[in-house]
Amino acid sequence: MDPLETPIKDGILYQQHVKFGKKCWRKVWALLYAGGPSGVARLESWEVRDGGLGAAGDRSAGPGRRGERRVIRLADCVSVLPADGESCPRDTGAFLLTTTERSHLLAAQHRQAWMGPICQLAFPGTGEASSGSTDAQSPKRGLVPMEENSIYSSWQ
Repeated sequence: MDPLETPIKDGILYQQHVKFGKKCWRKVWALLYAGGPSGVARLESWEVRDGGLGAAGDRSAGPGRRGERRVIRLADCVSVLPADGESCPRDTGAFLLTTTERSHLLAAQHRQAWMGPICQLAFPGTGEASSGSTDAQSPKRGLVPMEENSIYSSWQ
């Protein structure tokens, strides 16, 4: 990681873990990085322990004090969806970040403030949340209509 690389977003998230069949939430410090010459788009997290990072996000504490670093590559991201049915810590909203390897259930105080930037980095070129019809957006995104796609074309 380049020391000059700055995260686009950082803050406290909660990540659900399952241990011996019991679900529990762990408080983590998360850093969201955009892709570039110094690295790939990713969400890094460290478990917050007593005496660790404060609410102000003191990054002066070295990686040794942060514990084990977990990295989710956003290039491997398949979907980012709200998880309204999940019970989560008080005053937070849960969202499900699914990658090709596994699913991560996360919760944030302002979940849309995390979901928006994650979606923009994980799915570049798809634009903001759709405000119009999908037919009007299809030509802009370079999608090939199904009948012109060689996979779905007839045998003639």
